[in-house]
Amino acid sequence: AKVSQLTLWQRLFSKILVPTAVAQEFLNNCTTPERDQFTQATQTFLEVQTVSALQRFQRRLGLGEQEALTLAQQTQADLLLIDDRKASNEAREHSLVIASTRAVLRIAEEKGLVADSRAVENLLKDKRIFLLDY
Repeated sequence: AKVSQLTLWQRLFSKILVPTAVAQEFLNNCTTPERDQFTQATQTFLEVQTVSALQRFQRRLGLGEQEALTLAQQTQADLLLIDDRKASNEAREHSLVIASTRAVLRIAEEKGLVADSRAVENLLKDKRIFLLDY
């Protein structure tokens, strides 16, 4: 939503579950157009889900990361989209299949859904969103 690319995610994934804490963090730090895009996406392919019982993890993680990992385990998700390094390491230790935004953008470029994944990365950098190297 920060760079108007939510439709890209919809074309790649039929449904994306978003933990409440992650949705709230985004909504607390977004513009009105970004909020509108997010709200529209929840009508089609994004589903905000409440996580009732957080699992315990070895690393200190933010609430959003804890909820994302817990939700992925509880729903036996096919893929966990995560960009936090500590949470990614934790996910691997719990045998979760993960992908970063950078990896998804590269896949989108390979499928011809974006012309240049690096251009999208640069737009994210302009918004002060920095991606991991994996």
